[in-house]
Amino acid sequence: MANISNRQLYCTLGEFSIFDYFSVDRLSTRDASNMPFMIWPNGSPCLIGNLYILSLRDRSGRGGRQGLSRRGSKGGTMGDYAAKIGQLLRLCYKHKIDLIELSDQNFSVFIEELRKEKSLRNPARPKKTETSILNTGRVWLDFLGFVGRFYGDKNFVSEEGTIRAKEHTYTVVTQAGRKIKRSYLHHHSFGQKTRIHRRNPITAENIKKLKIAVNTIDSSTFVKQRRHCLLDLLQNTGARRTEIGNITTNDILDAYRMEQPLLRLETLKRGDKTERYIPVTKMLLHDIKNHIINLRHKVIKNRYKLGSDHNFLFISETTGRKISSDTITNEISILRKAAKIKEQACAHMFRHAFITNLFVLLIQRHQMSTKDDFQRALLDSRTFIVEVTQWTGHMEPSSIEAYINLAFQSLANYSTTITSVHLVRAMQIFDAKQAELIISLEQGMPVNQYKLEIQTLIQLRDEDFNIARNIEPLAKHTY
Repeated sequence: MANISNRQLYCTLGEFSIFDYFSVDRLSTRDASNMPFMIWPNGSPCLIGNLYILSLRDRSGRGGRQGLSRRGSKGGTMGDYAAKIGQLLRLCYKHKIDLIELSDQNFSVFIEELRKEKSLRNPARPKKTETSILNTGRVWLDFLGFVGRFYGDKNFVSEEGTIRAKEHTYTVVTQAGRKIKRSYLHHHSFGQKTRIHRRNPITAENIKKLKIAVNTIDSSTFVKQRRHCLLDLLQNTGARRTEIGNITTNDILDAYRMEQPLLRLETLKRGDKTERYIPVTKMLLHDIKNHIINLRHKVIKNRYKLGSDHNFLFISETTGRKISSDTITNEISILRKAAKIKEQACAHMFRHAFITNLFVLLIQRHQMSTKDDFQRALLDSRTFIVEVTQWTGHMEPSSIEAYINLAFQSLANYSTTITSVHLVRAMQIFDAKQAELIISLEQGMPVNQYKLEIQTLIQLRDEDFNIARNIEPLAKHTY
């Protein structure tokens, strides 16, 4: 029974379509792939929960797009809603209360139960912050409002309703300067919103330790090279783990053939399929290309039994199938333990480091001495903001402001002048690759192979330097 009560109460469905409308003897459908499917703790379908999930298909997502995001192994934003609703379903099931029979007191008790949950890692600390409880509670109120309307009680969740919730309205300003009014429901059981804890960027020292750890773990050549490629892409693209998992061999090979290499990345956290292109170096692509040709191809040929090559870059050595985003998380965890890194080190911290380092280079390039100087520069150039968000895949410029503080904190001084962000990034990659080769030599790499590798690296470095000199600067400002 314990396993049943603790199970995740939704799963994501595969590719399928749902009914849209019927007109002129023609049935029209809409895509509903990867949509969450809700169940009760006993495994039976939750009909009202699934009707609510279907209603989210018509809700406006980021950027005004129809439908909340369903991308990723956990179902995107819809999956997040489903996970939060699942917590309410579990509590209702535990206390044997039907959703429409919930009282205001029941709701308050359930919120308090969330508040009392303890962290599995540290039982002395709560499992959820007040901010997390607040966000979960707001989804519950939205869901219960749907439940009330379904049963004919439109005031079920309202200021004077069964569950007493008050509507608050606020205004947001879009990137284009347009003001949009939005609202949310608040319940008296909610606490005060706490400061959201953000992971710090992973340090250069810990990245080095992770890369050294790759060769210390007893694993196959394929797994070692895959891990090296994974760390390189995390460090040099700023991509989310699922975006990394969705990179294809064609993306790598297409970028390698370009005069000025641009790597295609799918952009998550959007309601539809969007992508971005970020500049990368030949040095980065060279090692990954070798992994594709020398090792990945053999695994697909010998192990993949489901038909033609799916073309995803990162695959399982045993099955040839695409690895999941959770596998990427586990890989970093394995390396972290092998490297004996005590502090946190996870895939998303590479993204924080990439964006922070990008701002560091820009601050140095324009010789900014204070955060206010840099923020004024951001406001003076919309082109600059657009280009930075294109690199990072953020929807709104406000999302990247948190990295400005991190960038200034990491700078010892602001006297260095950088003429090209691309050139500095190429220099950094060369230094890192050269250091890795030296470590490999110390760990037993044949001298002849080392000579060949270093000659290739120097040749690619020179190509990347020439590319960097020809690329238009990231942003043009006059200060």
